[in-house]
Amino acid sequence: MSTPTYQAVPITCPNCQHRFVSPVLTVIDAGSDPEAKALFLSGQVNMAVCPQCGYAGMLNAPLVYHDPEKELLFTYVPPELNLPEPERERIVGDLTGRLMSSLPPEQRRGYLLRPRSFLTLEGMLQAVLEEEGITPEMMEAQRKKVDLLDRLLNTPDEEERRAIVREAEDQIDYEFFEILTLHIQMAQSQEQEQVARQLLSLRQQLLDWTTEGQDIAAREEAIRELGPELTREGLLDRLAAAALAGKEAKVETMVAVARPLIDYVFYQQLTARLEAAQQAGKDQEAATLRKLRETVIDLTAQLDADLQEATQESAELLETLLESDDMEQAIRANLSEIDDLFLSVLATNLETAERSGRSEDMRKLRQVGDTLMKLIRESQPPVIQFINELLEADYPDGTHRLLDERRDQLDERLLELMATVAEDLAQGGREGTAERLRQVQQQAAAVMSLA
Repeated sequence: MSTPTYQAVPITCPNCQHRFVSPVLTVIDAGSDPEAKALFLSGQVNMAVCPQCGYAGMLNAPLVYHDPEKELLFTYVPPELNLPEPERERIVGDLTGRLMSSLPPEQRRGYLLRPRSFLTLEGMLQAVLEEEGITPEMMEAQRKKVDLLDRLLNTPDEEERRAIVREAEDQIDYEFFEILTLHIQMAQSQEQEQVARQLLSLRQQLLDWTTEGQDIAAREEAIRELGPELTREGLLDRLAAAALAGKEAKVETMVAVARPLIDYVFYQQLTARLEAAQQAGKDQEAATLRKLRETVIDLTAQLDADLQEATQESAELLETLLESDDMEQAIRANLSEIDDLFLSVLATNLETAERSGRSEDMRKLRQVGDTLMKLIRESQPPVIQFINELLEADYPDGTHRLLDERRDQLDERLLELMATVAEDLAQGGREGTAERLRQVQQQAAAVMSLA
């Protein structure tokens, strides 16, 4: 497996003339570095952010793009460098040579001897996108979001930045926040602490200033407040407190997050509390609880209707994928539409096919699932892939063997990420997997202590 190839280059900021050093990515191996691939596909590879004034810009640098699965080897040398042809060939030869030497012998195939060169980075990007099944329309929509992110990063003045946000708030959606999160993760992985702080500061501003950001922040706050061990009684306590405080938006968010707990027993408990308030002569509290019950009934009815519509859309998408001539291409083109609900619909259809003994349907449904998991794993950062490998290995012998083989990947950041992932799993109701990861984390710590 190859590793990311970076070069540290000195840069003079064109805005404030401050000199600093920035890492430049010269080789992107899509098979081993999905984060770098994602940055390239979003048009954000080799972005440098001045630590002095926050100005961001893309660096002109030679680049090699390699995708072993699709057997692609693309090269680009910026014409702006005005290099003579022998020098251009030397640079390309050096980069491709380093790539080939990093690959195991069984992966060194004939296509590596026939790299395709591009005169523009845009041309290389378009060729990769075509191979990925990404349409020009999809790319244009994402490009607008990336351009907006550049504008915001290059506008440190808070009032000017807020004005840009007001003008372009329709572009600041969930996908925009995902792009911003990817940049934060990359800055942190490259130990660019100043850049990471600037990006985190921008994210916090967008959480405060935009409708989508406020929705995300409210949901994150509700998840934290409700906690992983939430009961119906606990949910009722928090809903009643929010209702009594007049926080209607908080009630809506909590109902959306904790919908599975709102059932017949929940309504019995709510009615009992309402009747107790009435008997105690607490008219204001009783009126608030009565309104809360009506609100919860209305909200859950709307949530259920939305769920039914979304389930139908997921079922239609699944049917489209099953009927496609090129399933992987179809899945790639629809990845943005695939979520937990789609996976649930897929699992339900597979279970039904198994019970009915429809072997051909079972085969195609499993193919959808296998292809989807393959694409999801490809897009994960290497450290997340490593954690998934550990979760799939036999515990304790298999996990210990894997940790011993990968000692060079064990560090404090990995342990912290394991703890974070375990907490997320627990909050998602997967306490068994979370506990398993905690045990592996302890194993990893023990192996590190012996190094």
